[in-house]
Amino acid sequence: MYDHPYQWGSKRTGPDLARIGGKYPDSWHFNHMLEPTSMAPGSIMPPYPWLFEKSIDYGSTNSKIYAMRKMGVPYEEGYEAIANEDLKAQANQIVESLKKEKITIGADKQIIALIAYLQRVGKDIKAAPKEEQLSQK
Repeated sequence: MYDHPYQWGSKRTGPDLARIGGKYPDSWHFNHMLEPTSMAPGSIMPPYPWLFEKSIDYGSTNSKIYAMRKMGVPYEEGYEAIANEDLKAQANQIVESLKKEKITIGADKQIIALIAYLQRVGKDIKAAPKEEQLSQK
């Protein structure tokens, strides 16, 4: 919902991810990024091995939130102060979910951040009508 710039009409090779949030379990995204054909036979998507090796840069979170707020993302004032706590809590939930599937990885890896992002994509849009309905009552 808050992706900028919005890319209407741009050529896409893969599927539309606009409503992927919650469609697949965390383990599916993990395995899909590690070896795409293991989850989607015949896929031409390349693997993304660096996501499993590189760590998240917690030091850049504040500046990213500030920049996104300037582009219209409605982060509440002062959210920067607790953003990394939220990030780590969400990462730990994903790591625990993966452990149930016998997958072990550190909560600080970029793949965890990508899974967190993918699990949110489209959820703000899906939730919007419910919030509007409540505000109209």
